[in-house]
Amino acid sequence: MTGCKAVLNGRLIDGTGADPVVPGVVVIRDDCIAAIGATDQIQLPADAEVIDAAGKTVMPGIIEGHAHVGGKPADQKTLRLSLQRGITTVCSVSANLRGIELRDGIDAGHVRGCARLLAGCVVSCTNGHVTFRTADGPWEIRKAVREMVMARADFIKTAASGGFADRHGVCADRNYTYEELEALVDEAHAWNVPVVVHCHTQPGLDNCIRAGTDQIHHGAFIDAAAVHGIRENDLFYLPTLAVTCQRNIDAKADRPWETVEMQQSQPIHRAGVRLAHEVGVKIGVGTDYPGTPRTWKIGDRTMFELQELVACGLTPMEALVAATRTTAAAFGKLDQFGTLEPGKKADLLIVNGNPLEDIGVLYDTARIDLVMKEGTVEYVGPDYLRHYRVGEDQPADRRQAGVDPSR
Repeated sequence: MTGCKAVLNGRLIDGTGADPVVPGVVVIRDDCIAAIGATDQIQLPADAEVIDAAGKTVMPGIIEGHAHVGGKPADQKTLRLSLQRGITTVCSVSANLRGIELRDGIDAGHVRGCARLLAGCVVSCTNGHVTFRTADGPWEIRKAVREMVMARADFIKTAASGGFADRHGVCADRNYTYEELEALVDEAHAWNVPVVVHCHTQPGLDNCIRAGTDQIHHGAFIDAAAVHGIRENDLFYLPTLAVTCQRNIDAKADRPWETVEMQQSQPIHRAGVRLAHEVGVKIGVGTDYPGTPRTWKIGDRTMFELQELVACGLTPMEALVAATRTTAAAFGKLDQFGTLEPGKKADLLIVNGNPLEDIGVLYDTARIDLVMKEGTVEYVGPDYLRHYRVGEDQPADRRQAGVDPSR
């Protein structure tokens, strides 16, 4: 339901990194935020339907920056469950053409109740770690990028190293050369499309930095030179720590070609993220989402990543900013969503607890009381349902959370 709504009295975290406002209010008009601030400083519109968030946290929807969601029917379920967990945007690095169709269906309202989807298309080398549109050499790569842009990809995904899943290879295997990466980045940027690169090791990391890629993902064997290079060139780093966490390694005990290198990389990966945080690298959130079903329920992996980042030295506030503002900025969407600011899409959560004291509250499904995407309430948790009273069926003077119109 659109129209006008006001979320009142909560601990308001806007995603910019500013101190929380307590108590705060967010006024939503149709699908966008109309006003935000302290409750006693914002005048509520006369037609506002009120949602009471007293004692709770109001914050931007979480953004998952490295997902594998395409156009399969099961992916719609993944996106629905993601939205219920508080993930309002999913950036798929392997959406490809079928994923673009799904994205368009969601945007048009034909596929409802789903997280927003940003659809990336893969351009990679022969025998590369990632596959979809294979292209080798600068000019063939330029043509492939143009094809993906013409298909309306939100971004281009490629690889500059091997990966854990390569049964007959290792992470250090080089994929695209510097010359090929340079051509891919130059062509994508000519069409105003960002470039996301899978890369774990040198020389791929330096090649990515020199070529001017927008985002480097993973970096499980990242070194200090690459960390400083990312910072000096103002690139984004999405470390996907959930990939090398012990829980993920243990779940893949039957896949030793993955777990041997994962275990080796684990301390290196975390040392790299600690250094990245110390020197001021722009760290975003992505996880190779949604992960192995027997290990992770939908949404678990992203929320677990926030705990991993805090363990690497980020404050809970910095982790929240990473999962909202920074990841939106990495994909060039910060003007549309990622923070709670006037004019942006009204994507927000009401959380039962204070993630600034314990980031783990976001991992607890029962703590997600309400999820709003583009001004529409998409999910209300069972424990909050009895407090949530908004709707045209209520008397106009009783449309306020916590008031039972039947009394």
